[in-house]
Amino acid sequence: MFQSDSFLIRFLTKTCDLLFLNIMFVLSCATIIFSGAAVTSLYAVTLKMMRGQDCAPIKDFLRALRENFLPSFPATILLFVDVTLLAVLRTALYAEMLLMPPTLFVLLAIITILSTALLSWLFPLLARFENTFSRHLNNAVRLSLANLPVTFLLTAVNLLPLLLCLLIPPSLGVVFAFWLLFGFAAGAWVNSFYLNRIFQALQGG
Repeated sequence: MFQSDSFLIRFLTKTCDLLFLNIMFVLSCATIIFSGAAVTSLYAVTLKMMRGQDCAPIKDFLRALRENFLPSFPATILLFVDVTLLAVLRTALYAEMLLMPPTLFVLLAIITILSTALLSWLFPLLARFENTFSRHLNNAVRLSLANLPVTFLLTAVNLLPLLLCLLIPPSLGVVFAFWLLFGFAAGAWVNSFYLNRIFQALQGG
């Protein structure tokens, strides 16, 4: 009835791949210490999918999770700091009383956005290339500055669930359910479209 290469079959296959990949990612992040390796492994799979290579999402994710635990550990610490800052800012925003001066709030918000932008490049670099962490960090800074439109897009995608909850508070339940099932993997897949082009250009150069 359905051709194996039809748009519908390809769409359903991709949807199922992202669903299972997202579930594995969420389960891996349940243990905070694995969260950085989980993000790296998520990008390792989505970048591979975007390059059109043969990919078994769950198997490839678990293999990458083992391989990336130690290389990603410093990034895990940065991720924990970033998420903590986001939680502090959200708490201060919805608090009934003033928890911090407005100037401090703005400063922390700027630091958090810059940190998220940096991590938006750092984890894909960890997933795609072998290098020392210091060089990955340096390359993340350079690429984020050299590709500002892409950096803005990556950061917006990664902060989208928080932005939706802030701008449309009643959507909290829907946003939570979507990101629990698809959102993280779908966001990484979208980001990988742009990242893969830049990474291929770097390798071609």
